[in-house]
Amino acid sequence: MKPLLLAALAAMLALLQGCASLPPMVDRTPVLAIPASSQEALGRIAALSVPAGKGSGFRPLPLAAWSMDARLALVRNAQKSLDIQYYLLQNDLTGHALVRAVRDAALRGVRVRLLVDDLYTANTERLLADLAAYPNVEIRLFNPFPTGRAWQLTRWILAAGDFSRVNHRMHNKLLIADGAFAIAGGRNIADEYFFNSKGSNFVDFDLLVAGEAVLRLAGIFDIYWNSERVFPLHSVEPRFKEPPALRDDFEKLTADAVSAFPSPPPNARDLLGYLPLSADLKQPPLKLLYGRIDAFADDPEKVSGRASRGDDETTVTTRVMRTIGEAKAEVVLSSPYFVPGKLGMEGLGQALNNDVRIEVMTNSLASNDEPFASAGYARYRLDMLKMGVDLFEIDSSQLKNDSLIGAALHATIGRSHSKLIVVDRQTTFVGSMNLDLRSSRINTELGMLVYSPELAENVLTLADRVRDTGSFRLRLAQPGDRVQWIGVDHGVEKVYDSEPGVSLGTKLQLLLLFPFISESLL
Repeated sequence: MKPLLLAALAAMLALLQGCASLPPMVDRTPVLAIPASSQEALGRIAALSVPAGKGSGFRPLPLAAWSMDARLALVRNAQKSLDIQYYLLQNDLTGHALVRAVRDAALRGVRVRLLVDDLYTANTERLLADLAAYPNVEIRLFNPFPTGRAWQLTRWILAAGDFSRVNHRMHNKLLIADGAFAIAGGRNIADEYFFNSKGSNFVDFDLLVAGEAVLRLAGIFDIYWNSERVFPLHSVEPRFKEPPALRDDFEKLTADAVSAFPSPPPNARDLLGYLPLSADLKQPPLKLLYGRIDAFADDPEKVSGRASRGDDETTVTTRVMRTIGEAKAEVVLSSPYFVPGKLGMEGLGQALNNDVRIEVMTNSLASNDEPFASAGYARYRLDMLKMGVDLFEIDSSQLKNDSLIGAALHATIGRSHSKLIVVDRQTTFVGSMNLDLRSSRINTELGMLVYSPELAENVLTLADRVRDTGSFRLRLAQPGDRVQWIGVDHGVEKVYDSEPGVSLGTKLQLLLLFPFISESLL
């Protein structure tokens, strides 16, 4: 009986796979961003805050509370348009808080365009469908799975024959309000990115942007919104309820967020001395830094596999590596998943040969939520130390000693999710890109190169704080063929000869899997 059942199941899956396809008829009439205007409050504040000739204005958002406050403040003050693009918008308290604010904006008459990657929407489609039932809201999915949509597993099983397509995801993160202000960086919309998770939380970084760069970011959003790789939510997930019922469901589902994420006190300052945006918007002009920003993103057609060999000159990764290659003195970079690969190692070697100091901060195996990324990184760790790269790895237990970060982490695991690179204390990369295979060859990414010594110093101040209070320093153990980790335990320096904080079972699992992590993929 069992063989017959298995055969029947296999036949059914094959049939479903054969029938699986994306909707052929989708309205592709271009829809474009609404430019900033002095007729709206945010447009007036942006104009006051970025004087003529200053290019773009910006401020760092290193603290989760300030970053969420900035998003909610922009959404709550929007009067004309909201353009929102995320890899992950989770069906949790953080997601509920943002979409409730978005719903309220739509009811005020604000046009909402929400673009979400389809990878994790099995858990959020109910939330998205409910939100889409409100007037002025349109939701689209990037590179959707055509069938089996109720569960993550069935999505992948039924798309097995189309794996080369669905493996490509949109990793971008962007929010634009009234064409006047934007927020871009590393944070997705989920509890763990805003210190609201009970298990683990990410130290991360976003940038608030006003001025010329917002126009370019809006253009990037339009390219994605109008891409043939994007489909309206209703075209792949038909509604089974009438809009009033969906709106009732939305109210019930998101009721837990009615009082979530209160604004920080109006006179409270973050790590760099900035007030909450919710308070600052009431007393313009805003305190901003100024400089030139180059904003860029991968073409949505990266989904076609055009970057799979690592030689696509148009990618965000290539653009950033070119900037690193132009360094004259110093490169300080933070990437949660750091797998340099052959090309990256060659680039690091060239920089070091030119007497450029290289400092890398990434997650330790114990703090990494992606152990395969740690295994890939470990292949290059010893060689990087021998070359002269300064390596640091985040340690959650030490990170908890920081007065602000530790207090926010409580008993949870602390991890880094920041994607930051500072070149020669002049140029700062901020964006969604990790320095790994998926970012360079598979996923689409968004990035900004900010030419501002002031921002560079701000970011380096943050990097120094995390490095000095929450990381291991790596070194070569004599005679130079092993790695050692140097940490601080209750004020006393401690040396580790193997991956600290990792169980023997985890180490054995990675050792067994190590040979199967292909060099060609790294």
